[in-house]
Amino acid sequence: MTYRSRTLAALCAALASASLLAACGSSSSSSGGSGKPATLKVGVIPIADVAPLYVGMKQGFFKQQKLTIQPKIANGGPEIVTATVSGDDDIGFSNTTSLIIAGSKNIPLQIVTQGVLGAKKASPDQAWDAVLVKKGSPIKSPKDLEGKTIAVNSLNNVGPLTINTALKKAGADYKKVKYLEVPFPDVNAALKAGRVDAAWVVEPFVSQGLAQGSKPVLFPYEQTSPSLTVANYFATKQYIAQNKDVVQRFAKAMNKSLEYAQSHPEAVRAAVPTYTKIPAAAAKKIKLPQWQADLNRPTIDLTANLAQQYGYIKSKPNLDDLIWKP
Repeated sequence: MTYRSRTLAALCAALASASLLAACGSSSSSSGGSGKPATLKVGVIPIADVAPLYVGMKQGFFKQQKLTIQPKIANGGPEIVTATVSGDDDIGFSNTTSLIIAGSKNIPLQIVTQGVLGAKKASPDQAWDAVLVKKGSPIKSPKDLEGKTIAVNSLNNVGPLTINTALKKAGADYKKVKYLEVPFPDVNAALKAGRVDAAWVVEPFVSQGLAQGSKPVLFPYEQTSPSLTVANYFATKQYIAQNKDVVQRFAKAMNKSLEYAQSHPEAVRAAVPTYTKIPAAAAKKIKLPQWQADLNRPTIDLTANLAQQYGYIKSKPNLDDLIWKP
């Protein structure tokens, strides 16, 4: 069984469990009335994208809303979707592609806030994601990736979706590329060892790879769309219905954290080493993502169109239903 098949099976099981809980009238342990203290388990990935969550915790933005955040580390968006649907996580951070796939299968999730955006331009000085090849590789251009294997953290997801799009725009045949699933923390080692021909990474692993002599050949997020909405924070419809006040307070604190992180890069660089393995000295040099409270809805629409185009979904979900309205 492939990773995607296992994930979908787990999602179905989690969905069934969630439905049974709803039928029994259960409620979350962190539920509370207006202004009551609540503890939220938030599923995240150990990458720079989620720095605003930790910055907001450090700055006391969640405490101001009487919320205690317990981050839970996972390998990728699909894993977090499964954990959130099953109730192991209250809030999840997942790429937009995973959420669109879930929505297309009528899994009752809703985007609560913005998570992270790609850079404004596909340039080495701005892009914080890249497809890298190791030092001395014969691969010099996107066309050279045809017939090669690229490491991604999740199959049939945001990595392949944006890489396919970047390859098409560069005149390369994305159908001739093979993808191999490798967790982000292990990607640069896999590239260096020759397990893969190229590797898709995001910060802090882009800077890590460049420090090892690797070279970029694609900037998938930015080549797909400037300021692409890459990921979001989300919750199940059931959790939102039973914890409206808590979700409202989380969104308020998270939006404040996103805007603060964008205007205080030094706070982000200080936070990254606290939840990743990257040294503080390296964190000072990484290229930071963009953060804002606005969802940039047009790029979410674009992701849904691409997911359907590449066969990740049969039909697009209703985005008005997928996006929570406070």
